[in-house]
Amino acid sequence: MGATVILVEIDTVSPAGAPETLRFSDRAIRPFPPSDPDRANLEWDDCLAEPPTWRRALFEDMASLTPSIGSGGLTLQNTGGHLNGYKGHAWNAIRVWRWTEGTPFAAAVLELTGLCAQPQFDHRTSQARQVRCDLYDYRAELERPPQSTLYAGGNDGSSVLYEGSADGLKGQPKPIAYGDLTDAHLRPIQVNAGQYVFQVHDGPIEGAVAIFDGGAPAGYADQGDKADGVFDTTLPAAASYFTSLGRGLIKINGSPVLGLTFGVKGSNAGGYVETAGPVAARLLAKAGVPPERIGASLPALAAPAVVGVFSADQTGTAELVAQAARSALTAVLPGRDGVYQAYRFGPPAAEAVARIDADQVLDLAADDLAAGPVGEIRVGWGRIWTTFSSGELKASVRSSPEAERLAAEYRFATRELGAVKARFPRGWSSLEVLTALRHGADAEALLDELEALFGLRADGSPRRAWRVTIWSADGLSADLGETIALRYPPQGIDDHFVLIAEEPMRPTREQTIWTLWG
Repeated sequence: MGATVILVEIDTVSPAGAPETLRFSDRAIRPFPPSDPDRANLEWDDCLAEPPTWRRALFEDMASLTPSIGSGGLTLQNTGGHLNGYKGHAWNAIRVWRWTEGTPFAAAVLELTGLCAQPQFDHRTSQARQVRCDLYDYRAELERPPQSTLYAGGNDGSSVLYEGSADGLKGQPKPIAYGDLTDAHLRPIQVNAGQYVFQVHDGPIEGAVAIFDGGAPAGYADQGDKADGVFDTTLPAAASYFTSLGRGLIKINGSPVLGLTFGVKGSNAGGYVETAGPVAARLLAKAGVPPERIGASLPALAAPAVVGVFSADQTGTAELVAQAARSALTAVLPGRDGVYQAYRFGPPAAEAVARIDADQVLDLAADDLAAGPVGEIRVGWGRIWTTFSSGELKASVRSSPEAERLAAEYRFATRELGAVKARFPRGWSSLEVLTALRHGADAEALLDELEALFGLRADGSPRRAWRVTIWSADGLSADLGETIALRYPPQGIDDHFVLIAEEPMRPTREQTIWTLWG
């Protein structure tokens, strides 16, 4: 068998706009033969100083199930300055393979696909010059808001009716609403003050419009959905409203007593959806992720709980997707091929996809960053986007149990793990998970799942996370969220665990670090 070689491709664009792919390796190799169907005759510059470092995880903060961007770094030798011509290029996508010399390129194992930050060129003369580049997985593209359409602020009373005024909505993002938000008290976005028109979503919506005044139903009569021309030129009857569902608009003829808020079933472009996976897929698409990088596991995610997501500000796509995904105890992240998939986080399965025996363990250490024994769990659900003080509520609501709900952004389902608190009276931690769930029964069901994950094991011991170093050549293969069997008698370990993080080519190019939970 030939030697193992690390191959790297980086897509760049010159200042003149010309695309060029740079190719690097960590060993000198011959070009692929003319007969290779994928990389015929292509040469690889053996200036890769060391394999790229990289960490990919389900969640970075286990105490809140908060995801983060997978990241790492790359170092290239720039002896003689042969890379200086690429200082002004934009360095974009990166792909890394582990390849066995003498085999076709198609046999190479894809280790990661991601994005490059702009490279840093070292110009010191006292030592060999290098180029360093930070790497990120595709979640870096989700730091921006999903909504790129802003209000123009150019209402003119005739051809432009719903863009707000130049000194009002101009430059603000138009709202987006997905799933069931019928009791979410969305804040009023008045797009035409003269006609008392409000927008709840930038596009078609399913309907089920609810209008509240001072936290209580406003009592306006529904005159139905109208064609655009009728909606634009007609006023509803007194104390009534009608809609333009195709544009997410509501027109009211009435005078609120305190202040309006809205409820709605959101976007139905491509069909109405209200569960975690499909809503997350819609958010990715809205953010501009191409269809070929939105995996089939998202719309197919088996999680029937109803969710709702709304944004009318600069909240990043990653946070909105995470709100939906956490509702189904799922992480949405790009796979090694850069395609977003849904990764379920659950207890170890009865059957493992891979087994690590003691003689395969190069190093084993407890992961001190993982959450300690969990004694309390809180699941935030039923979010509202407008909260109310007592004076902002109608009298009919002010003295009712609803007043307490309307005073806080989230309701909370809570669970105290008495066995954990009793065993670790001064060493337990809390878990708080904010979700997009709309119903209390679904929040309780999520509490059950979280207790199974973070409560004591069957033998009464706390859950632990282990960092295990193995040889890449052992051929062990698993993806995040899958179950690994680990047997290591020196530490008394012989059990199943969930793979929650991976670091390929660390601490050396021939090794991999897996973080296991269970």
